[in-house]
Amino acid sequence: MTSTARRHAWWLAAVVVLALAARLVALRHGLPHAYSADEELHFVPQAARAADGDWYSGYFENPSGLTYLLAVVFRLVLPGDDATRLLVDDPALVYTVARLTVVALATATVAVVGITGRRAFGPAAGVWAAAFVGLTFLPVFYAHHALNDAPTLLPLAVGLAACLHLHERGGTATAALAGAAVGVAAGTKYLAAPMVVVVGLALLLRVVERRQRLLPALRDLTVAAAACLGGLLLLNPFVVLEAGKFWDDLSGQSAQAATVKLGQAGSAWAGYPVTLLWGLGLVPVLLALFGLVLAWRRDRGRALLLVAFPVLLYLVMASQDRWFARWLLPAYPALAVIAGHGAARTAYALRRRLPPVLRPLAVAMVAAVALAQPVVDVVRSDVLLLRTDTRAEALAWLASRQAAGRIVVEPAVPGSYRRDLREAGFELFPVSRPFQAYELGLRPEVIDTYRAEGWCWVMVNGHQRDRGVAAGLPGATAYYRRLAEEGAVAFRVSPFGAAAPAPAFSYDFSFNYYPPAHHRPGPVVEVHRLDDC
Repeated sequence: MTSTARRHAWWLAAVVVLALAARLVALRHGLPHAYSADEELHFVPQAARAADGDWYSGYFENPSGLTYLLAVVFRLVLPGDDATRLLVDDPALVYTVARLTVVALATATVAVVGITGRRAFGPAAGVWAAAFVGLTFLPVFYAHHALNDAPTLLPLAVGLAACLHLHERGGTATAALAGAAVGVAAGTKYLAAPMVVVVGLALLLRVVERRQRLLPALRDLTVAAAACLGGLLLLNPFVVLEAGKFWDDLSGQSAQAATVKLGQAGSAWAGYPVTLLWGLGLVPVLLALFGLVLAWRRDRGRALLLVAFPVLLYLVMASQDRWFARWLLPAYPALAVIAGHGAARTAYALRRRLPPVLRPLAVAMVAAVALAQPVVDVVRSDVLLLRTDTRAEALAWLASRQAAGRIVVEPAVPGSYRRDLREAGFELFPVSRPFQAYELGLRPEVIDTYRAEGWCWVMVNGHQRDRGVAAGLPGATAYYRRLAEEGAVAFRVSPFGAAAPAPAFSYDFSFNYYPPAHHRPGPVVEVHRLDDC
């Protein structure tokens, strides 16, 4: 290894360490309560049941890859033999273990993306690629949660590296690796499935470029397809064993994605590109465009392989009415590699144009421009998550009251939160999920029922209220107006700074707290005391 390669290897290691540190900060945010509904409902409970021996959850809205991995981890590291019971008795421990697992996978992704960038465009590009997936807002934020978004990036990055190698050198074993990686990725998150097209594209390009004959390419494609199916079924065996239930759940999930979520605004076609400007960063996006142009001039086949999945994922997801920034996260490894190429070439060009005394500063200058926004956003987010959640502060205030009573708590809090309220002496009004159904069913006359039956306390969660008001639901709007008129606010806590206006409701910004107006996690929480109750 040359001194230059050794230096870049050390830089890559430093980026990986920084990425790990960014993901470990605020790892226990919100605990013992998992305030993300997806984190509370979709993976950890199923993993706890699987760890206790019940591997069939009957749940296919998300694939079971992360669930089974967490189940294995739980069996190895959690004390006792009843993970489900421990999730009730000590949820903070269970969620911490789950989040640490996600952090490990997310950090490994940074290293693999760096290696992929190095193999594609050289050592410097590899370091930059690792930085763009390791130190940018959206990949870091979702690595703080026991969700399948961040873990999916690891097999996708491995699959991308294998596809680039397959295109360059061929090989049945490489085709099998590429297919298996895509199968594992799709077995972790369905959105990774379109990556299978890149495997086929790599082999097609080899035939078109006369690097491989058609029959051997078809053989490799068959091997890749078999490996992909094997990787998928290894993590999701009940896809076959319970095929009817699987298709029902998957169809239901697809139908939900095809409908606008209550209170959601904007178009997915325009919304997804805009999310890149803050999720990845404005300058990294510009560097990705620059890197794509350079890659296209140098090797169009490689450029196609890098851009194919992000474009295909965008076309598939933008055609749905429901959209969230994190649904584009699977495209980030490829975008980071392309941006890494653009950053490396920019630093090289700047170095050549600077006077000799300033040339050692070229990389630092590019880093200052390219990473300023992402790093500031990551640091601000990590610091914010370290602060007390507004819902935790409201719970502490309610629990400190000597005289409890009957209370209506909106559904946008986890089950463990409701248990704590019961243990504090409160009787809770029966409110069921899902959140949209609750808002759709609100009417102002419900307050008469509350008052007549002695439900004198009403806890309003801004995340719940704002989606109904943003959707213009007349019943919900009238309900909250009447609640404000006929009840005094006994307690109120806000996540926003005193001088900052509250941003409009957003399914991205209201839950990932990206706008600088957020000073702590959580929504606005109000506890109302009904008059004459």
